[in-house]
Amino acid sequence: MRKTVQSLGIVMLLAFSVQVSAQRYLSEIFSSVNITNDVVYGQNLTVITGAPAMSDLKMDIYQPVGDVFTKRPLIILSHTGSFLPPVINGQATGSRKDSTIVEMAKQFARRGYVAAVMSNRLGWNPTSTDQDVRTNTLINAAYRGIQDMRSCVRYFRKSVAEMNNSYGIDSSFIVAGGIGTGGYISFGAATLNKASELNLTKFINATTGQPYVIPAVNGNFDGTDSTALSRPNHVGYSSRISMAFNLGGALGDSSWLEAGEPPMVGFHTTKDPFAPYTYGAVIVPTTGDFVVNVSGTYDALRRANYLGNNDAMAAAVATLTDPYTLAANAKNNGNEGLYPIVTPAPGAPLSCTGAGANPQIEQGSPWDWWDEAGYIAAANAAGQPGTVVNCLQLRGNPDMSAAKGRTYIDSVMAYLNPRIIGTLSLSSTSIDKGEINQNFLVFPNPAKTEAILKSIGSELITEVSVFDVTGKMVATETGLNSKEYTLKRNNLSAGLYHVRIQFKNSQGFSKVVFE
Repeated sequence: MRKTVQSLGIVMLLAFSVQVSAQRYLSEIFSSVNITNDVVYGQNLTVITGAPAMSDLKMDIYQPVGDVFTKRPLIILSHTGSFLPPVINGQATGSRKDSTIVEMAKQFARRGYVAAVMSNRLGWNPTSTDQDVRTNTLINAAYRGIQDMRSCVRYFRKSVAEMNNSYGIDSSFIVAGGIGTGGYISFGAATLNKASELNLTKFINATTGQPYVIPAVNGNFDGTDSTALSRPNHVGYSSRISMAFNLGGALGDSSWLEAGEPPMVGFHTTKDPFAPYTYGAVIVPTTGDFVVNVSGTYDALRRANYLGNNDAMAAAVATLTDPYTLAANAKNNGNEGLYPIVTPAPGAPLSCTGAGANPQIEQGSPWDWWDEAGYIAAANAAGQPGTVVNCLQLRGNPDMSAAKGRTYIDSVMAYLNPRIIGTLSLSSTSIDKGEINQNFLVFPNPAKTEAILKSIGSELITEVSVFDVTGKMVATETGLNSKEYTLKRNNLSAGLYHVRIQFKNSQGFSKVVFE
């Protein structure tokens, strides 16, 4: 397992190797990941181009290569970007190809999950001088993102029921995660479910007296009806998620949280300049203008714990003494699932524009990194001074690098995954839940040096693959065409192995023990 660094404190703390035995969902047990790009999970109306127009909703799906399991937990990830495309949003990030979210998806897949990085509909007006316009358009953008997340959840449940579960997921275990702006989506997907939650004073247009979001116009919470600004996707399937987490972002209001809603885990820099850690203002990154007051990660996790929604998680990790848990507990005031991050104070101003110093700002997303040359080129192509806008981005992440970003992600994964495992009882999610084909024999079993796999039906064996107890493939042979196959132990250690036997029209699983 790679070295990780605990990043909770005024500076990143000590580096050390975490010595644990390989364990599915906790450790990276697969070396390769297969990525299926541009999967369309739905269509809906977007306003990014002005008048509403139908648009494909796309995602990239990450799966471990060589995995024997066919019922795996699903992690759906929503990217950052202030609900606008990169460069236009004044940021170097804002798509499902962002370095941070791609790295997280790969790490989840290498642990044995299936991960989907989704895009959502974009569009709002952050530069309006009218606060009502800014608030209205942002709230509606977040609402569309929540609808899209729920459409994505339903797509996968439909894939299990109608598409032979082609992605190999267990639809009982779907977790929503978000980075930055995506955190509004993941937390909203876990909590927003009542009209009264849209009728808080701060969500009412001061001029018209009407809520900014009107379900009869904007569609219902799940996006399963047809209205002027919404079209249904995958009606009849559940939008329920099992758990939610965020890296930054916030919750529309802590009152959205009710007892019995999904457990939550939250990571947040305590001095985030654009989204509050406790309760406070959302600020337009490019102008500094106020948009709306929201409940930050601290407020959301405090209420989740108060309501008992994180009780199962707390019980599952009660005995953990790893440095990530201990460091979080030293700062989170007893709120299980809350991981506060204290970043270094801003340093000396940068000289970006040539017209004076540009002060550094507090770091809100220290896990981000980007290709500077690519961002500069994209900004230049959009008619912006690429070198200047890149420098301005560095004010909030002056030591930005892939190494730094991965260090933060390693800490996030080390804290998050034990809580996913414990909350969802993933130790019981394995091949042992079924799918054993009885059309072949395995003998002798236990075996010393070799075992015979013999088809007892009419089908011929075409492929044999062997997996250790973590689900990692340790041997495979293809191009077979026989009723019988001799599985040689070779250099395999003593212990239990899963064997997948592929026939022309079916497959089956069994176990073999080498003594």
